[in-house]
Amino acid sequence: MKIENKDFWEIDNVIEVQENMKKSAEFEIFMFKKAKEIYSKVGDIKTIKIFGCGTGREIETIENFFKPSEIIASDISSNMIEKCNENLKKWKIDSVTKTLVIDAKDYNKVENKFDLVTILNSMLTYVVKKQDRIDIFKNAYKIAKPNGVLIGTVHNQEGTFLKTTYFKLRNLFSFYFGEKVGNRTTGYNGFEVEGYYYKKNDLFNDIQSSGFKSIEIYSLEEYYALLNQVYDRKKGYNNLIFIAQK
Repeated sequence: MKIENKDFWEIDNVIEVQENMKKSAEFEIFMFKKAKEIYSKVGDIKTIKIFGCGTGREIETIENFFKPSEIIASDISSNMIEKCNENLKKWKIDSVTKTLVIDAKDYNKVENKFDLVTILNSMLTYVVKKQDRIDIFKNAYKIAKPNGVLIGTVHNQEGTFLKTTYFKLRNLFSFYFGEKVGNRTTGYNGFEVEGYYYKKNDLFNDIQSSGFKSIEIYSLEEYYALLNQVYDRKKGYNNLIFIAQK
């Protein structure tokens, strides 16, 4: 069943899948450490903006890791935010965290406020229009303090054999597909939603075009190679992770 992005994230059993995800993955901790290291020349990370928080999976780890004075977490789904608020109370971090129901491309009313901005959970995968993705990166740049850090994840065009082949074929016809060359149907639990998968260089260009500098991007395969570990692309999504500075 094909469904629109916002409607997809309002569905109970989609929310349940998010609830079953572990708090923070090893590669996310890596990004937290990198963000702290990069920003340490300025000071401690005390104000954090989280885009696409869902049920709040990563918020508890972020709060424990950074001990911030303020977290603003937002999501496009009101049902996700409702569950997130329940979790924040359960984790006893609701006093430091404020939640909002808002589309990330519309969050642009503040400026130079946050030490760290996160776009985790491959949120941008579900933003299929290129201009909307650019607007979200521009919003992240606007709301970050000078020297603030941006971290995030997106789905990658390179991974399993079938996925990689699918996108290689589409890239051969990029003259026809244009900016939709990375589009692919995704979703789960019987629901299908349109998604967008990035090439590494296109992700770099989109982040850079919004003003960020010192951009680092790794596929999960490359990340695990840094640890002298082998990543099995037959089983994993091989997502791209990124770290950038304003």
